[in-house]
Amino acid sequence: MSARKIFISFILLTMVTPTFAYEAVECSSDAVYAANSCGQCFDGGSKGQWEYVWLLSDDWINNTETKKLLFKEQQEFPQMVNLASDSVTWSQDPSNEDFWEYTPEFNNLFSADEGGYILDAGQTVTWLRSKVWYAYKIDKNTVPLDGNVGLLVFPITVHSIGDDGDIAIDDEELNECVLYKSGEPGEVTTSPEPKKLPDTGPAEFMLLALLAMILGLGILKVRANS
Repeated sequence: MSARKIFISFILLTMVTPTFAYEAVECSSDAVYAANSCGQCFDGGSKGQWEYVWLLSDDWINNTETKKLLFKEQQEFPQMVNLASDSVTWSQDPSNEDFWEYTPEFNNLFSADEGGYILDAGQTVTWLRSKVWYAYKIDKNTVPLDGNVGLLVFPITVHSIGDDGDIAIDDEELNECVLYKSGEPGEVTTSPEPKKLPDTGPAEFMLLALLAMILGLGILKVRANS
């Protein structure tokens, strides 16, 4: 099966990027996980009105003893599921067009013979990421504190390649899900400090970009295991 890690880092003018991660939780901890067929579940912390979720990436890790094969045609890009449509509005800023992109490292894995992308046993690749400056934004939030506001779902589908070169017909599918709770409704809130994840789990990249101004003024993978 698969497991993914969505990394989150702060990007400063110095380009130092320390990485933080969210905590894995039991999928039985909230009914919304089962409702969205989540195979791995994570606590995304709180999001208040006007906060962002951005710089997301997904590592595909093959921790089995067989090669894995991925077809782009079978993949669905990650989606933010609105869990309170009457009280919450999510948008993709600046737009949802071309929000996600495949990495050059992933594209280099293409096999013309198989018509897909092959990851050898024990190997890892960052295969998917959101574009820089593209983000999910919570434009409206009137949900009471700690209520569910969004579920970011990362799906992946792969196939095993046998020692004889035969490709398994059955799909190996996984939905990895990050649940966001409501911060103070109607107010900008600060997300809690993310907790360190185990080796297999998602985290989120949070961008803190410092932009210098004139005259000295300033302002502000489903790693995927197969």
